[in-house]
Amino acid sequence: MKKVILMALAISLLWSTQALAGDVKIGYVDIKAAMENTEAYNQGMKRLEALQNKKKDQLEAMRKHVNDLDKELQLQSMAMSNEHQAAKQEELVGLKKDFERKLQDASDELKGEKRKLDSTLIGKFYDAVRAYGKDKKFDIIMPKSATIYTNGAHDITLDITKILDNK
Repeated sequence: MKKVILMALAISLLWSTQALAGDVKIGYVDIKAAMENTEAYNQGMKRLEALQNKKKDQLEAMRKHVNDLDKELQLQSMAMSNEHQAAKQEELVGLKKDFERKLQDASDELKGEKRKLDSTLIGKFYDAVRAYGKDKKFDIIMPKSATIYTNGAHDITLDITKILDNK
């Protein structure tokens, strides 16, 4: 809320000070749409999806092994000696812990790769917006999320997406 109020105050100050000098050129950009519609983002998401599928397959195989060992233990527990049953239970507990650890590691790796993709693109995004603003002589370019009402004529999202695809 503070951001919106400060942005509105900044715009009104800029408008009042530049009203004498001429028109103020303002644009807005939908950050999420601009980045998610780039080729680099789509390629990165495909790589992430491939990594996710690989991890999922590995974890499913491990889960099947844990479930099979658990069923085996349940079915054969009456025929096993106490020592053998305790050893199997210990093995099962170890496998379950290993599975949970690998599941968490896979989740952390995927989140890290997504953060890396996002941070790479956000840097390029801000560089593209600054260059576009200077080149097209904008006074203000703001994120769409900081606006309450906007005229679609001021939307530069598609232009920024094209610039990002050309980099």
